[in-house]
Amino acid sequence: MGWRREWSKIRQRFRPSQNLQELDEEIQSHLRMEEHENLETGLSPDEARHRAIQQFGNVTLAKERSKDMWQWTSVEAFLQDLRFGLRQLRKNPGFAAVAILTLALGIGANSAMFSAIDNVLLKPLAFPQPDRLVNLWEVTTKRNLPPVPPPVGNYLDWHKMNHSLASLGGFLPLAFSLTSTAEPERYLGALCDEGLFSTLRVAPVLGRAFTADDTLPGKNTVAILGYGLWKQRFAGDPNILGQTIILDGRARTIVGVMPEGFSFPFQSVVWMPFGWNEQQRGNRDWHDIGAIGRLKDNVSLAEARADFAQVAANLARQYPVFNKGESIKVNSMTEELVGPIRPAFLILIAAVGFVLLTACANVANLLLAKASERGRELAVRASLGAGRARILRQLLAESLLLSLAGGVAGLLLAMAVLRTIVIAAPSSIPRIEEIHLDWRTFLFTLALSVLTGFLFGIAPAWSVSRADVHSVLKEGSRGNTRHGSLRGALVIAQVLAAVVLLCGAGLLVRSFYTLLHVDPGFNAERVMTARLVPDAKYNDHPDLQIQFARNILHNVAALPGVENSAIGSDIPIAGNPRFIVRAEGQEFTPSQAPVTGFFSVTPAYFNVMGMHLVEGRFLNDRDVAGTPFVAVVNQAFARKFFPGQSAVGKRIEVTFRTPPRWREIVGVVADVHTDGLDAEPPVAVYGAFLQIPGASLAFTPAMTVVVKTKQDPAALGNALKGAIYRADRAQPVFALQPMEEVVGKSVAARRFSLLLIAGFAGLALFLAALGIYGVVSYSVAQRAPEIGIRMALGANASQVVWMIERQGLTLVLLGLAFGTLAALGLTRFVKGMLFGIQPSDPITFLAVAGLLLAVSLIASYLPAWRASRVDPIHALRHE
Repeated sequence: MGWRREWSKIRQRFRPSQNLQELDEEIQSHLRMEEHENLETGLSPDEARHRAIQQFGNVTLAKERSKDMWQWTSVEAFLQDLRFGLRQLRKNPGFAAVAILTLALGIGANSAMFSAIDNVLLKPLAFPQPDRLVNLWEVTTKRNLPPVPPPVGNYLDWHKMNHSLASLGGFLPLAFSLTSTAEPERYLGALCDEGLFSTLRVAPVLGRAFTADDTLPGKNTVAILGYGLWKQRFAGDPNILGQTIILDGRARTIVGVMPEGFSFPFQSVVWMPFGWNEQQRGNRDWHDIGAIGRLKDNVSLAEARADFAQVAANLARQYPVFNKGESIKVNSMTEELVGPIRPAFLILIAAVGFVLLTACANVANLLLAKASERGRELAVRASLGAGRARILRQLLAESLLLSLAGGVAGLLLAMAVLRTIVIAAPSSIPRIEEIHLDWRTFLFTLALSVLTGFLFGIAPAWSVSRADVHSVLKEGSRGNTRHGSLRGALVIAQVLAAVVLLCGAGLLVRSFYTLLHVDPGFNAERVMTARLVPDAKYNDHPDLQIQFARNILHNVAALPGVENSAIGSDIPIAGNPRFIVRAEGQEFTPSQAPVTGFFSVTPAYFNVMGMHLVEGRFLNDRDVAGTPFVAVVNQAFARKFFPGQSAVGKRIEVTFRTPPRWREIVGVVADVHTDGLDAEPPVAVYGAFLQIPGASLAFTPAMTVVVKTKQDPAALGNALKGAIYRADRAQPVFALQPMEEVVGKSVAARRFSLLLIAGFAGLALFLAALGIYGVVSYSVAQRAPEIGIRMALGANASQVVWMIERQGLTLVLLGLAFGTLAALGLTRFVKGMLFGIQPSDPITFLAVAGLLLAVSLIASYLPAWRASRVDPIHALRHE
């Protein structure tokens, strides 16, 4: 027939780069010609057109089976698809920009979280064979205490008794004062033995590490500097070895400089040897030596735990007074460092996964809408011989281009997100400073981009590739209304993801609100704090410590804007040192004795901190050295040690002495949340600083100056620092911060998690709203003739608006139903991050439902409003 010759001419002229609109017009012309010939044979008009389309379809089937340029495996054809896809994106810049931005949000969030998890959780510690490193602790389960470091005597016995460690190192984190002609500076560092560096297998870049001789009494006069301190304070002097510096008032000879980046314990920049004397080596009561070990190559963690269980049993038999009932805990150093934060990070990666799925659903909806507009073009391709696989490949190539562009934009977004995370994250998160983009993040982003391109592209491509060519060509210029069910399902999936994330974020918001409204037991308003650690010249001289405190308070009282001032060894939330304690008439061995938080304070401390007296009296100016020792306890202490009776007048001892040094309880104060707002108030004792500065005469406590001001406390910072320096210029002052800032830091980790999840939830909500708007807008465009007919028959604007709004609400209600069920199952994983509420909190779920309904109404209203203003004549003219 003549149409076959014409078809051959058209097909030969066809190239992928040809204008498909012109080609479509030419094909339609030949279809009309064939229809006319079929009509002349006596067929009805519908039969005549069907026969013409069928003839084109037969050619398509033959072409699909042939081995030519359309075959799936052709690299040249795939590159041709990519070039054509680029032209399509250039022709539709608005569509491309929206799709790429949407993908960038999803991919960028995932890349940022992958980088954070990779650097914090997955990367090994920066030591040789870090998987062989373990932390060791003592545990007394009967006293319900957290693991504690071992005392010196036990630590030294661990060296002798264990058979599972290649080496064992001990350390005691401290702050040191470096003094010179300039202002004194405080640096974090540690006392340690020769085993610390050998266990970590890190050697100095200059000089040497400590030896066993360095830890002997009288020979511990050396020091090792951190690389950063050496560079900053000593300008990287290559002749630094052998020089003398003054640390905590004592001369130290520098014998080494550690390599760049080494900082153990956390943030340490200077190290000095222990120098234990014989009395200290026999101590089994003062738990303060951090211990790390390196497993032998042929020893597993389980074997090491069994070995140290035997060590603990041996010590309990030899020293029952101190070690009875105690065990030794052996943990992987890596797991102990990052284990506590792993659940929060996994929740965050799940959150960004939901964001990515929402973004994919959104872009899939965009592609479905675009595919509907390109229905005739794709039908022409099919008529010219492109098989289903060929069309599928073309559409997936375009999806891949979009996802790769979204990946590039996502990397830029990830850089900004990571910078924000590092700045905003609390310092308590381990290894947070190590987070950065690296080649592993780039590979992850590339893989994620390819996977995402397939994920959001396959459903639209598969749906379009299965379209009936005859039906599409028959529809003419009206377009089609296919894919509605798939588009609706994608919106439901978006709403589901948004519900889960919003419920998680809502629970955290409610939890955070509840936490902030906990009564801490003190008043942080207008209180300024400053901290210092008296150096070695104050050791064993309580009279000097007391006089130093009096001089500070005298200078601070003279400052303008000061209402009252006091000194405490610690302040609530920022510190709660624990000591063993016993009440008169209650006998315990040190290994079985309960413990208490202990604060040594001057009389005005309670007034400055706004603490409430429940019974008896506060400490006063008459409680000084030479008078009977007194103490104030909190309600938790009174309930535990003196249930059902008054604690006032009872006697207690903090630390064990022979004979005991009893302190008479003169008052009871309300409980204070010293361990954090989310923890139950522990038992606490407040001793009189002016009687004895520490828990014992040999103990030199840190000092925190607290000042009640008449104005913004932060404005007093420099003046307060100067007042302390006038009392002793050699003592560095640090941690100048308002008490409200101290409280804020205590909830910083919760706030950080809340902000991240709330941000991801807000992003998911935005994408879901965008998806609802897109589906409703497209539906309005497709239903324009129907809307015109309804309005021509008398439907008013409000009826049209409700008809369109109802479509969006139906999708949202389905998404809400499925999303609520999913949230009820998934929010239980955030239970450990909640305070004061349950994962199924009904208020949160109702608030999320109301928010989504409101957003859906707004997202649907604009296209509904436009539909209500359609001119019926104009709408029907296009039908």
